[in-house]
Amino acid sequence: MSSPAKDVAPDSASGSSGLEFLVVGNDNTVFKAVSTAVRKVNGRLNCAPSVATASTYLSRRKVDGIVLDMDTPGALELLQTIRSGGSNKGSVIFACMGVGPESQGVIRAGANFALHRPLLSDKVANIFNVATGMMAAEKRRYYRHPLMVPVDLKSNGKDLESTMCNLSEGGMAIWSLNYHSKGSKVEFAFELPAGGRIKGSGEITWNGPDGLAGIRFNIMPDEVYSQLSSWVGRRYTKPAA
Repeated sequence: MSSPAKDVAPDSASGSSGLEFLVVGNDNTVFKAVSTAVRKVNGRLNCAPSVATASTYLSRRKVDGIVLDMDTPGALELLQTIRSGGSNKGSVIFACMGVGPESQGVIRAGANFALHRPLLSDKVANIFNVATGMMAAEKRRYYRHPLMVPVDLKSNGKDLESTMCNLSEGGMAIWSLNYHSKGSKVEFAFELPAGGRIKGSGEITWNGPDGLAGIRFNIMPDEVYSQLSSWVGRRYTKPAA
């Protein structure tokens, strides 16, 4: 049985950029180089020795960068699965090239960067620094601002009342007396404090106890999205460099 993903904290003196990385594979030389590089950019590193362990971890955690050792069995399939959907589909993926067939077509499959062996921590850190802007932008998109305002919902032609719990550029969590099935399509409208009215359509992506549910925003007019993005951005605190 694969061991669970392990968490490796950054050096206490260096602070944290707020960026989280996951390295997938059991090659100790890859892990050491990536671990040192992550510390150089003041990030936080988690490791999963197998594709199965990584899949479980990614199903419940949002990470900013994924270092995927392509010599790991099932690595290419994992890359394709990540890009096909879920909260990590926008994560920056660094493919550590290997000698096997898993390394073929990694960019076409969705990897953002290719790392070539032997890995040198300084070079990997430079690539991480180049990708920092991409990772920070994705992190901001998923930043959740606590907010409690009424939300007007319409599902299957029925008007429903709910209350928002938190808000991001990509979606929101709500509380409602009504049960919302995962995958249900909804129309929504709410007022941002000093930010105007936001309207659009979305999809229920999860539901939890006590009437909680998550909505992913699917369709929103450009001017409305810009309004939402600006409002969330003003409340977003960038990670310390």
